Amino acid sequence: MPWEIVQEDAACPVDRPFGVHKVDDGELEGCHATYAEADDQMSALYMAESEGEERQDSYTPPEGVRVAARRALDWIAEGLAGDGFTDVGRARAAQLARGDAVSRETVGRMANYFGRHASDRDAEGFNRGEDGYPSPGRVAWDAWGGDAGRDWASSIVASEERNGEEGEYPITPRQQAHYEAVESVVELFGQFGQGIGEGGAHYVAESPFADEGMVCSSCVFYEGPRACEVVSGDIDPEGICKLWIIPESLLVGVEPTVPVEEAPTMEVGGDDDMDEYERTADGVSTPDREVRRVERVELRESEDGLPVVEGYATVYEYRYDIGGGPEAGGFTEVISRGAAAKSAREASVPLLVNHDGIPLAHTRSGTLSLESDDIGLRISATLDPSNPTAQEVRSALERGDMTAMSFAFTPVRQSWSKDYSQRTITELKLYDVSLVTYPANPSTVAKIRSDEDAEATETADVKQPGRSVEHARRQQAADAAKKRR
Repeated sequence: MPWEIVQEDAACPVDRPFGVHKVDDGELEGCHATYAEADDQMSALYMAESEGEERQDSYTPPEGVRVAARRALDWIAEGLAGDGFTDVGRARAAQLARGDAVSRETVGRMANYFGRHASDRDAEGFNRGEDGYPSPGRVAWDAWGGDAGRDWASSIVASEERNGEEGEYPITPRQQAHYEAVESVVELFGQFGQGIGEGGAHYVAESPFADEGMVCSSCVFYEGPRACEVVSGDIDPEGICKLWIIPESLLVGVEPTVPVEEAPTMEVGGDDDMDEYERTADGVSTPDREVRRVERVELRESEDGLPVVEGYATVYEYRYDIGGGPEAGGFTEVISRGAAAKSAREASVPLLVNHDGIPLAHTRSGTLSLESDDIGLRISATLDPSNPTAQEVRSALERGDMTAMSFAFTPVRQSWSKDYSQRTITELKLYDVSLVTYPANPSTVAKIRSDEDAEATETADVKQPGRSVEHARRQQAADAAKKRR
């Protein structure tokens, strides 16, 4: 049953001028002193109505939603929608105005839209009687069904959450953030084209990943039939583009990944040659081969029962101190995002133990894979259970005696601050990745000192590396996405 709010309602007393009415017969449901109170009642009515509904594949928008959408179409025809209004917005308004049934995915998008744009209600020109009414924000709001659409969509989503349902299209917080970011870009600049230019989505009409389940019909942006929320033009349901957001549960033969609960931390390695760092008149002298360590390595089993080692050999955008940091005569270092990507694709890299001995795995044989992602250089290695060293490593990992991974490298491209207190590595060459057993104590390694300050360096408190601003931002975004779900 659809409802609507009537302001300055003749059926209500002067001190409670906001009336909530049934749309079909005009029956008064209640009078309220403020719009917010009337809105709360309308939300409760929609929610109560949805309590007894069974889960559906599609939903028919109520009359209040249709009225708002028809109003938006009139405003659009008058040129009041603004330059940023998209064809998808017009199509959505037309769909709701006709009362066409919409999918559960569309209901979810409606709820997401209203959640992201709640602040638009506070802008000048949103409400009747204000200068600039209707503002472009109000036109877009009503194109999605207005207040009635917000309450209707939210009630359906809330009802599912109370019943413990994930929804038809469960996506991760990271994917949710991706979705909202792309939506915001489209709202600012209009839809992406299908081409490969600056505003293109790299769309192809036949997905080369169809066998893996990656097609537009499995993409959160796909509107159907033959339409996309964020890419213009005719969209084939078997097509694909580089804006896809596809739940892992829909992909064929892909094992869902376990999200990293906490960003791995990075420290200086423990090889003896780390003492080769020296300050000179020209800056800092560094060794030909350098080592860094990352805490946390994991052991799991493949489907065939083989031991698989996974972890990060490098962490991007994480600032850590070498030689106690600038205050102790050392410096602060950061490896830029993507610095290991080229070497990971091209280099022949072994997996060792303490950077020595016969390899446990190798990129050349396909038993070691390297992937440069948003966090760093992720490794996955399949061990040979008949290898005695691999058996020892497996035992050490299972017991928790071995918890870290390290990589040996040389910088290809780097830059220093003027006082040589900050070093940024933008590209590096990998020599090896290694499981390591030496203790995690950055104060005992990577000393940079002269004879004059040797004693001070040895006794100074070492500044523990903290999480970088970039890591904090990523964690904040992930936490915010979880709250929105």
